[in-house]
Parts: sequence; structure tokens; C-alpha cells
Amino acid sequence: MVDILISGGPVMIPLAILSLAALAIILERLWVLRRANYLQTGTIQALSGLLAGRKFRGSVDYCRRHPGPFTELVVGLVENRHAPYDELKEILEDTGRLQLMGLQRGLPALATIVAGAPLLGLLGTVIGMIKIFAVVATAGSSITEQLSSGISQALITTATGLVIAIPALFTHSYLEARAVGILSDIEAQILDFLHLVRRPERVRDEEDED
Repeated sequence: MVDILISGGPVMIPLAILSLAALAIILERLWVLRRANYLQTGTIQALSGLLAGRKFRGSVDYCRRHPGPFTELVVGLVENRHAPYDELKEILEDTGRLQLMGLQRGLPALATIVAGAPLLGLLGTVIGMIKIFAVVATAGSSITEQLSSGISQALITTATGLVIAIPALFTHSYLEARAVGILSDIEAQILDFLHLVRRPERVRDEEDED
């Protein structure tokens, strides 16, 4: 296997770097993009109790102690609770977009690898073909061995580029969908909190003087 990879020529070096980078990004995102990391039952219950009791200052303090996409949206909701509904919705959407960018961290780099790996493989193919034509032009006693070397380089680099790009492509789509799904779950929970925060007030909020 090592000999086969070596026969791919110098293009195999950047391909190897891309493969390691893709693997690192995929493993890191698979570990980070878990629903339990963002919507913990204890956090939801604690904030539900605080918001139901209209303890807004306490809920913001709690969120500050537990930073994350979910708590950032809760802070945005609480701090802008008196804003008109359309304005509050826009604020939450803007905050959600920013949090989604954080959830998708590393995915643009993975997309670049998906696009770049086949191109590097194609470059290796072109180099291999150039080598073949050079051998044919200077045909000698070792032409068979040199032709085999050029053909191997052309095929191996193409195959390697595709082997890197194809799994990375599907994994990228999966991770992107997982990030969007997590944010959708967060937004659904924020909607429940919205009903607590914007419910009709019969008495002055306990901490609404902020």
C-alpha cells in the first residue's frame, strides 16, 4: 500500500494533508454537534422555572454562567422582551444566524477539501500523462517500466482525490443538516419560552425594573 501511494508522486503529499484535515474536522464536528451539548434537560428546566416566575434578571445571570447557542438566544429574548413582536422576531433570527455560523464552524473548510481533492487528483493525472508522453518521445529500452510509472501516477492520484472527496462530501452534508437540526430544536424551545416571557401580565414582574 505504501509503495502504491509513493508511486502517486508529489501530488500525494497535499492529498495526504487534505485527508488528515478532513478527518480532523469530521471527528471534531461529530463530537461537538450533539444535541445534548446544546439542549440539556437541566438547563431547560432551570430556565423554564425562572421565566415562569418572571425572574428575568436571574435567567440572564444563569445564561451568562452557561454560555452557548441556546442561552444566547434566551438572553436575546429576555433583554428584548418589550420590543414589538416583529422586531423581537428579527432580533432572534439574527442571533440564530450568528449561532448557526458557530455550529457550522469548520464545515466551509471541509467543503473546500471536497472541491479541492479531486482537482489535486486531476493535477496528478495530468502530470502522469505528461510523464507518459515524455517517455514515448524519448523511447528507450526501459519504456515499459516508465510507461507503467506514469500510468500508475495518473490513476493513483485520481483515485485518491475521489476517495477523499466522496466520503467528505456526504459527511459534510450530514454535519450541515445536523447543525441546522440542532438550531431548529433550539428555536422551538425558544418559542416555548417566548410564550412565558410575553404572556399577559396581571402583576408587575418581580424583576422587570431592569
